[in-house]
Amino acid sequence: MRSTSYEATEAQRSQRISLEEESSVSSVPLWLRDFVRSVLVSLAVILAAAPCAAEWRRLDSPNFTVVGDVSARELRDMAVKFEGFREALSRVLSERATAAAVPTIIIVFPNEKAFAPFKPTYQGKRRTDVAGFFAPGPNLNYILVQSGGVSTDRIIFHEYAHLIVSNVMSNPPVWLNEGLAEFYSTFRLMSGGKQAQIGLAIGEHLQLLRNSGRVPLADLLKVDQRSPLYNESARASVFYAESWALTHMVLNGEPGRVTQLSAYLRSVANGVPESRAWEETFGTARMEQDLQQYLQRNLFNTVLVEFTEKITSLPVAPVPVSPGDVEAYLGAYLVQRGQYDEAAAQLAMALEADPASTRAAVAMAQLDIGRSQYGSAEKRLIALGRSDDWLVAYSAAMAMADLAGVGIAGSANVSLIQAARRQLDTVGGDRAEMPNLLAHRAALDLPGPDDPTAEAAAGIARARALAPGRYDYAFIQAQILSRRGEFASARTVIGPLMSGLYPPGVRDSARSLMSYIVNAENRQQTGGKDDVATFLAASGSKSIPVPGFDVPRPPDDGRPRFVPDYRVVQAGEARAEGTLDRIDCPAGGKATFHLVEAGAPGPLVARLDAVDFISYRNDLDGGVKCGALAQPMPVYITWRDGAQTAAEKPVIAVEFLPNK
Repeated sequence: MRSTSYEATEAQRSQRISLEEESSVSSVPLWLRDFVRSVLVSLAVILAAAPCAAEWRRLDSPNFTVVGDVSARELRDMAVKFEGFREALSRVLSERATAAAVPTIIIVFPNEKAFAPFKPTYQGKRRTDVAGFFAPGPNLNYILVQSGGVSTDRIIFHEYAHLIVSNVMSNPPVWLNEGLAEFYSTFRLMSGGKQAQIGLAIGEHLQLLRNSGRVPLADLLKVDQRSPLYNESARASVFYAESWALTHMVLNGEPGRVTQLSAYLRSVANGVPESRAWEETFGTARMEQDLQQYLQRNLFNTVLVEFTEKITSLPVAPVPVSPGDVEAYLGAYLVQRGQYDEAAAQLAMALEADPASTRAAVAMAQLDIGRSQYGSAEKRLIALGRSDDWLVAYSAAMAMADLAGVGIAGSANVSLIQAARRQLDTVGGDRAEMPNLLAHRAALDLPGPDDPTAEAAAGIARARALAPGRYDYAFIQAQILSRRGEFASARTVIGPLMSGLYPPGVRDSARSLMSYIVNAENRQQTGGKDDVATFLAASGSKSIPVPGFDVPRPPDDGRPRFVPDYRVVQAGEARAEGTLDRIDCPAGGKATFHLVEAGAPGPLVARLDAVDFISYRNDLDGGVKCGALAQPMPVYITWRDGAQTAAEKPVIAVEFLPNK
């Protein structure tokens, strides 16, 4: 690859349109001419906005499933662009960076009217300024775009760039996430597919920043997904423009600042506030001045990638999609987004159009799971037969694993696990190496009393190698290794997730799993059995929590379920899970909290009136008292980490976990 330069030009140039009027028209009154002209213009707009009805089609390329109410040619072009973009970036970055752990479905809408009901909302209102967006999920990714919109290609590549960023970074700063997506959105194939260019200057961004002003860099760095600057269209344009400019300067400017960017991201991952990490790495005032100067230049470096052969070919052709399946695709998307009422209406139409639709049946089961109607979901899934559609089989297997609690140590739902294995066997073929398929196939060995097989251990190791950014795969691998008696390897897998490089929820779950591994190894050394149920009962937990993965589902007895909203662990805090058996309260001193099977290093102390006591139980009343508890209770206990000496941890909160 090599660098070249691109001269920024205005996004739009004014054009003069000269109309020569026939002499015979000159006698027509001016008001009538204007009226006729306005009618003709309105008619042209109406006709342009109402294209001929197109048939919904589906095209499966090697890495994408594209579904849309557009022409076969446009659907194919869409797949070619995505495949080309993916292949180009895999050569610029790496195959690992562009490898998706889960399937990606692209839904193409013919116009604004068709797209509007599926757009994201902000403060309860549907956003009208969105022409495409990326919606990731643990088992499926969705990209939704509108056909023929302004700058459609850039929207497409912007959304897919989010997928690539998510493969290599978890929770990146919002400005960088959007800045990278805009940076890569200018991708274009050239020379018949033998060259690609990345990082072009975006004229409208430059024009906006030069003419309308910028937000201070300190404000840009603080933007999150709830900020008005990110969500309000009039201001979001400035946010996207400046995020792109800052990213372009860091990656392609002179001097390049990629090494500093890496250091900044490491600091943020270690828990340093973003503003402080930025100041320590780049210097806010210095970068403010450099960015201002960067925006005034006329030449911007780009990356030119050259290939020895045409970058992509696509021999497959689109196939028609039935009306029932169309509604099922849209309904399944709404289920993943948690829009259950809208999904129910969509899926009702799907089943009305085709009562035997397996795609609709799977989506209905996913809706049942979302609504905690587990008995109904299980009946639908068990009744499924073999599907010739790999995507239906895959989705069914994921729903079955979710319902069976796969990936979580516990008792097995044998019928669901067997059904999930049958569905995964149907997927197979050239998709057998999909990381999420490998991980779920391996995790099916976890529930139940038998030790996982060597095949399961190899499968989850392969999934982790292909998708190292998936935390949940590490938790599955550590459990499989521990159940096989490979305790040292299990500790090696889970140990790094306890460090400050990972989010608090991941660290908490890693500590819990490490406690299980250590206890399992001790029991084996003393001649005991590695009994998961015994460990869970002793630790006061129903399961080993696995962040980002499916959770075990209780049986559906028709009663509403209480879902705890646990306190979020803040920066500078740490949390452990254990069983609280007594609170010692010396006269005039701080209380000491005694826990069994907890991972807290050092005494946990605090004044009782300074602790936030939270109960998720239905059998507690009155206040918290000193002394031994009549019945030891499972709790989360949170303390301020590092605020005192290692020998004393000041307690902030005690959460009494739900009783079984």
